[in-house]
Amino acid sequence: GKLLPAEGAFALTENRRPAPLPTIELGTPGWGWSILTFPRRFERYWNDSFAFRWYLIRWHSIAKLALGISPSPKALVGQNGYLFYAAEQSVDYFRAVKPFAARELVQWRAELEKRRAWLAERGIRYLVVVAPSKETIYPEFMPPALRPVRPETRLDQLLKELAAHSSVDVVDLRPALRRAKETQRVYHQTDTHWNDAGAMIAYGEILARLRPWFPELNSEPLPGSTIIRATTGGDLARILALEDRFREERIEFVPSLPRRAQRVGGDPAGSDDFVILECSTCRGPRVVMNQDSFNTNLAPLLAEHFSRIVLLDGTRLDFSLIEKEKPAVVIQEFVERALMCPELRGC
Repeated sequence: GKLLPAEGAFALTENRRPAPLPTIELGTPGWGWSILTFPRRFERYWNDSFAFRWYLIRWHSIAKLALGISPSPKALVGQNGYLFYAAEQSVDYFRAVKPFAARELVQWRAELEKRRAWLAERGIRYLVVVAPSKETIYPEFMPPALRPVRPETRLDQLLKELAAHSSVDVVDLRPALRRAKETQRVYHQTDTHWNDAGAMIAYGEILARLRPWFPELNSEPLPGSTIIRATTGGDLARILALEDRFREERIEFVPSLPRRAQRVGGDPAGSDDFVILECSTCRGPRVVMNQDSFNTNLAPLLAEHFSRIVLLDGTRLDFSLIEKEKPAVVIQEFVERALMCPELRGC
């Protein structure tokens, strides 16, 4: 029998779609290759689709949790109901066990400076925004056995390097988020990302950095928001197949008035990997922004101030698009753990 629940639950748990049932279409271009690869493709389909797969994963997670073991290498079970992302060397970054080697630090600085210089030649500003990993803001909820071995992180190293040898502008969001967490929760407990309150803090810090460059930026606050509270689990709870066991009160800010910025283009399929937003009543500059998933609830706030903003997933600058768009500023947003990459181009 097929897996129950089906594709929807699978996608939520594993953040991907299940492998489809492979086919062989004789007589079509490449049909010989489809025969050669059929066994491997069928194995992927079977591994994703055998009966009760989701339940077995869930039971396995419950059993490991009872033994005090994290059920998935991608998620850490912390304290007070907090879950933390554990993939992509996140734990090594938090513990500072792999500081930048001198060569890596120079590579990062050189790549950022190269981008700044290329943009400056065209009269375009460059702003780097580093979204802190959740454990940076909430280290007290990490498992007690996982403590930093040195006080300085890779971001600390990079900021010192740039201050000494570069004119690249970086928004360090850590101080503002640490201050804000004293009065409100700024990250989800069971999700990798900041919540709407955290995104609002980041938004304010970015605008504060941009306004000296662009005085025409609208300084009026955003329209009021309705606060919606829901009890649910986040992406990390879904990874563990334990969304019902790891639940939190999630607070969402829903604008009381329609957003001024509207989607006018981007990916024809409608994904958020490439989005163009325009605001006909905004006097702010045109912007190109490289982003990751931390920008999901940040970009709509920023877009309320810019006449046009183009959002692109990934860390590589699209120079041809920048030449075409002629923005006044390029904003490069990436999560803090990306600093574990040897250089920005490799992330």
